[in-house]
Amino acid sequence: MLGSKKVLVAALVASVFATGCATDGSGGGWGTKQSIGTAIGAVAGVLLGSQIGGGTGRTVAMIAGALAGGALGNWIGSNLDAKDQEALAASTQRALASGEAQNWKSDHSGATAVIRPVSSKTETREASVKRSQNVVQVKNLVALNETWQAKSSTNLRAGPGTENAKIGGLSSGQTFTALGRTDNNWVAVGRKGVTVGYVSGSLVQPVAVAKADQAVDLDTITVAQAQSQGFDLDTIEPAKPVVDTVAVQTTCRTVQYDVTTAKGSESKTVDACQQPDGAWQIG
Repeated sequence: MLGSKKVLVAALVASVFATGCATDGSGGGWGTKQSIGTAIGAVAGVLLGSQIGGGTGRTVAMIAGALAGGALGNWIGSNLDAKDQEALAASTQRALASGEAQNWKSDHSGATAVIRPVSSKTETREASVKRSQNVVQVKNLVALNETWQAKSSTNLRAGPGTENAKIGGLSSGQTFTALGRTDNNWVAVGRKGVTVGYVSGSLVQPVAVAKADQAVDLDTITVAQAQSQGFDLDTIEPAKPVVDTVAVQTTCRTVQYDVTTAKGSESKTVDACQQPDGAWQIG
């Protein structure tokens, strides 16, 4: 089954490389993992996202499509194999997220690249943000939409501060989707794209390397597990969320690529902007 999935993914990636870049102009939905790393065809993006799984795996696949479909054109498709394309996209994701240069070297072909952010700016856009009914409204957030985990057992609260009611807890090492960060360094914890509570940013951290087919724990939590962590599962299900309009701060970066393979070298500058849902849109 896994083998057939990889074959289908490879075929879809190839079709994306051939079709180029497109966006639907809607800016995506808050916390919608399918839209991460867009700038590939909308239909191809949904198909590809559905095959690869959550977290960084889907992000990398879509960035690979964006790079080969438009930013670096046919040069990538003809000079880097599928494994190298995915690895280059993973380094791109790290460069965009961190704002720091990434040095990449293939583990089998000898190809190398330096992905260097050369400038950055912030933008603020209005976005529709979903929250559980027992979670308070916030006015602004910095977009994240990344896989994070709890450093230790910690309380989940109805709002960004200890004055808000405790509505559950995260166990040590538990993973979740961090939808955004507030001005006072509290992180919006997501379940299936809906904010279900807030946790202090000092008690959680990004997952350095998320596995491609590994869902975050909070999305797959069972009734029994929720009860053991102090959750009433009914209150954190996203069936009837409240939708707010929130000012979401995002980042745009200009990135310099210097790629070398056995067939030659290519240098190009690429623009990428983070969308309100945390997606990086290239081109």
